[in-house]
Amino acid sequence: MEDGEPARPNSPRRVIWSVTPEQSSSPYISDIVEALEESGWTVDPLSLHDLASTRGQIVHVQWPEHVSRGGGALKVAAKHARALALLGTIRARGHRVVLTAHNIAPHGESDQFDAWFRAQLFQIADALIVLVPSHEEKLRKLGHLRNGMRVVHIDHPTPPLETPVTSDLERSSLLILGLIHPYHRILEFVDALTTAGNTRPVEIVGRIGDDALADQMARRSAAREWLRISPGYISNEDLKPILERTAAVVSLQRTPFNSGGPYFAFPRCLPVILSEGSQATHLSEIVGPEWVFAMPRDEGQLDIELLERWIRSPRDTPAIDDLMAGVIATKHTDLYQLLLTDQ
Repeated sequence: MEDGEPARPNSPRRVIWSVTPEQSSSPYISDIVEALEESGWTVDPLSLHDLASTRGQIVHVQWPEHVSRGGGALKVAAKHARALALLGTIRARGHRVVLTAHNIAPHGESDQFDAWFRAQLFQIADALIVLVPSHEEKLRKLGHLRNGMRVVHIDHPTPPLETPVTSDLERSSLLILGLIHPYHRILEFVDALTTAGNTRPVEIVGRIGDDALADQMARRSAAREWLRISPGYISNEDLKPILERTAAVVSLQRTPFNSGGPYFAFPRCLPVILSEGSQATHLSEIVGPEWVFAMPRDEGQLDIELLERWIRSPRDTPAIDDLMAGVIATKHTDLYQLLLTDQ
């Protein structure tokens, strides 16, 4: 909603998201928003004008740094000013606040304002969504969980099914999808594959959020015939043929807390390559190690032969019932409805 446009009616099934599919190339966001809309929710993008003209709505912030950080000094200053105004409006208008703990700490370089803004959001949040149960205790130790704050765990998968399926050898590509920043370790991953003599196709699809990174990736793509980059937004229709040739999804945040990659990959029966850490361990134990490959923190330690055996390994059908976007959206719905009625 643009400034100056009339506010929408105050609907009991309306939620304001800090990042919507129109603003982010993250497929995880698209999947959940689509499921929320199918279940009758109106999902609006975060707008200072809209927040200032309505009361009692739910504000759901996925990544605080997307609200308070931007490229270039002037843009950063403008976003900081907007973030302060948003924080004040949220408090003044009585909105209920939900945070998703995608990042227990910021992924990339952060300044003091970014850390302060994140801490302020934790102080006013009514509920917190975590994707890895063990992170609740980490957040508690950091002092982010207040008494009375609701904590919702998204994933509680059941044990894997026992029906073996053979890996599809027609699927050959490794797919990196979504908004890409330096902290996603993509350059390091590509360089590690190069050093190891990789010949497997790697496709990078999505908006690159850093000009210097885009230049570096373009140079690497020009020098490696197995590396293909498609920067920018991609429609679901254009994504279909890419998924048909994908062997695994790659999601390598430098601080591997709550990557959305598995929640995109598993429902499409694709395994995922994650950064070594608690999320990779947690999902490997629940869904099965054949569905999760842990990328070493030191990229130079990548064992390409081990990776290749993992990609080609047979897999049981993943236990993904509780990881489907519709189920995740239902947990969001239950939380939103509870917050709306508990005012």
